[in-house]
Amino acid sequence: MKFAKKNIKPKNDDNLLPLVNIIFLLLIFFMIAGVVQKQKELYEVELGTAVIENYIDSDDKTIFIRKDGTIVFDGKGISDNELKTYLREIEEKEKLVIAADGKITSERLNKILLILTRENIERIILLTNAND
Repeated sequence: MKFAKKNIKPKNDDNLLPLVNIIFLLLIFFMIAGVVQKQKELYEVELGTAVIENYIDSDDKTIFIRKDGTIVFDGKGISDNELKTYLREIEEKEKLVIAADGKITSERLNKILLILTRENIERIILLTNAND
């Protein structure tokens, strides 16, 4: 007894598997991106921008912070307490420029920023280098 051979064509579904993987990855990406965007709007956070080209060198008061954390203000090396005294004496407290060494710790920078906040400095400009 002979059985008839059926011509079975192989299904070529293997080509769809990478496409399905990419579609699921895109779906997950956009789901996560949408959640982050909604959280930003929920808490009303407006992200800051930094453009170094817009800074024009002016006569603003500048605090220089060396890499060892020491402060130079008006050409003199001063302590944190002396900085408080100098800040109380200056007339224009609207804007102050900070030129900090890139190797100082965030803890040291935060201490100085806290001093500026307590002395009611309204606007602080932190100088940085432009990326090449």
